[in-house]
This record gives sequence, C-alpha cells and structure tokens, in this order.
Amino acid sequence: MIVRKAKKEDANAIISLINELAKYENMSDQVDIDEAVFTSHLFEKQLANALVTVSDDDKIVGYAIYFYSFSTFLGRAGIYLEDLYIKPEFRGKKAGLAMIKELAKICEQEGYGRLEWECLDWNEPSIKFYENLGAKKQSGWIKFRMTKEDMIKLTVK
Repeated sequence: MIVRKAKKEDANAIISLINELAKYENMSDQVDIDEAVFTSHLFEKQLANALVTVSDDDKIVGYAIYFYSFSTFLGRAGIYLEDLYIKPEFRGKKAGLAMIKELAKICEQEGYGRLEWECLDWNEPSIKFYENLGAKKQSGWIKFRMTKEDMIKLTVK
C-alpha cells in the first residue's frame, strides 16, 4: 500500500469512502455531498487537501481530508484532520499509521505547531489507535457548529 496526494479523478472513490465512514458513524442521514462542489472545493479552490491510501491492486482503500489551521497561542499554522478512514478489511495493516505519519511529516517540514482532530467518544478502536500514536485527549472545550440554515437566520437578523 502507498499513501499519495489525492487527484481530481479520485473524487468518486473518496465520496464513496465518506459514505462508508458516515454509515460506520451512524450519520448517513447527514451526508449531503454535491460531487461538483466537493471536487471544486478540494481540487480546484484547494480549500482542503486529501491523501489517499492505494492498495497493491491500485484501489483506493482509505483517505484523509485535512486543512490548515492556525494556533494563536503558538503563533503558527497547524493541520486539522477532518476525516481519516480506512476500509475495514485494510485496518491493522498500518494504513492509518502511514496517513498520520505523512501528515506529521508535512507539519514537521513546514514548521507547523500541531496536528489535531476529533474522534467520536464511543469509537474505542480509533481512540486506542490515536493514543498508541502518542496523541493526547483534549478536555475543557465544547464544540460549536452553525449549519447553513443557522447562518442564514443570523445574517437576516
């Protein structure tokens, strides 16, 4: 298996894997991807970046989508990992480790201050994987989100 930067022609495979991840996380009802917008934002506007894991028979079996963040406390950029997903039959073969190592390498080469992500609190296999990498759980923070509808309501007030 190899890890490489995703290409525009990988979009369909990545979307398929996003749907698999959503099913695993019991969130399939929240997936609302427009393929053209996804492709534009990821590959043309480069609002995020993606890595893919490719099997020996040239199939995409995993992906990581990430974007650059900024820590005011560190005074430097970092990487926020939005998604990391490996097909179940390829887990335990160091594919996830290879993805995280590649992201850590980018951080190191660019002088970034951190690599961070979120994980569902019930996802024990992932939590154990991340802790084994040396990642630390963060506490004391509450996550907030505004949906498109919330933002529209706010802007018309």
